[in-house]
Amino acid sequence: MARRISAPFVATILLVAFCLCGGRPLVAQSQVDSLLDGSSLQDLWVHVNARDWEDLHTHFQDNTYYPADVEWQGTRVRNAAIRVRGVASRNGHKPSFRLDFNRYVTGQTFFGLDALTLDSSWQDPSMITNRLSMALFRRLGIPAPRVAHVRLFAGAGREYVGVYAVTEEVVPSFLRTNFGEDNGYLYEFNHLANDTWGFQDLGPRLGSYVPRFSPKTHDTESVAQLYMPIRDLVERINDAPQSDLESRLSGYLDLDTFILELAIQNFVMQTDGLVGGVGTNNFYLYRFAGKNLSLLIPWDQGNAFGWFDDVPPWWNMDANVLASKIWNEPKYRARYLAALLRVADVVSADDWLLGEAQRDYQQIREAVYADAFAPYPLSQFEQMHASIQQFIRARPDNVRQHVASLGQ
Repeated sequence: MARRISAPFVATILLVAFCLCGGRPLVAQSQVDSLLDGSSLQDLWVHVNARDWEDLHTHFQDNTYYPADVEWQGTRVRNAAIRVRGVASRNGHKPSFRLDFNRYVTGQTFFGLDALTLDSSWQDPSMITNRLSMALFRRLGIPAPRVAHVRLFAGAGREYVGVYAVTEEVVPSFLRTNFGEDNGYLYEFNHLANDTWGFQDLGPRLGSYVPRFSPKTHDTESVAQLYMPIRDLVERINDAPQSDLESRLSGYLDLDTFILELAIQNFVMQTDGLVGGVGTNNFYLYRFAGKNLSLLIPWDQGNAFGWFDDVPPWWNMDANVLASKIWNEPKYRARYLAALLRVADVVSADDWLLGEAQRDYQQIREAVYADAFAPYPLSQFEQMHASIQQFIRARPDNVRQHVASLGQ
């Protein structure tokens, strides 16, 4: 005879599971993990009114939101919001999108996620460089968004609109998952046109920081509350003695984490990051609740794996005030070089990253060939994948040789 389990006992077990998951149901967390872990190519449907779908393409420069239902694995989230996103990559042929699940329905999530990005990979013929970069960050312990691929079906007619990279947005749900809190101060960094800013001191006026850092939490607070801590951080970076950066930055920025982020980006030759060719770019800044301590969270690492030849993995350290101080002080340079070697070891261990690149290629290849909206010819897709795989094979030893050449 089967033993009967009491309803209070079941309720207790469910409550414990809910609490262990940080207030998110275990089932929902498991489901979203299966979407974002990249283990398989998923199908995602975005149901949008035909006229709205046309407007999204016609007025792709606008940030207008439209209502949409989002469906995945038989579950349909109604009254979400969709808009076109991106800066240089905006286009009306195959635009990228932002899905906001609680814009119209307060508190609504998509299996615990507040928002997702659907990236058309307009500037990346391989469609995988952002995913590989983010996977490398996470492999080395840096909190970074998860990225996977989907076949996207959209519009009123459920038309197949191609392969998209679905990316976990840096929003409160990301903060809860990675930091166990979401009540700190989160900012998205905005790169301004023709601006090569790299944490140079902007002076006492807070107005210089407002266009560069968009608050994603606490956005109704005063300019002083939002931006004085950022100004203080930048001043400390500039005032910190090169010989003892910790003394000035302690409690404000973890120096070793920043060094590791630099090493990862220069290892993969990310040309639009912390020390990119156009100044500092593509990151979020999160200041922990009740603290001065901030962390830089990487975002949009699609300009990676493109080239390296004989360019050393410290090619542009002078583009950022803090990076420059690190490179020009022997003891911090030694830490940076050690971080580079650590990245090289992780990448080459059991050919981990090469295996990720090969699996991603095989996973999306058939769907890319069926993508009528692909922005690149298939020959370029194939060439880019071959180039990335060769990059991953050669880069660890290339970095080791560069480090050895310094005799440190």
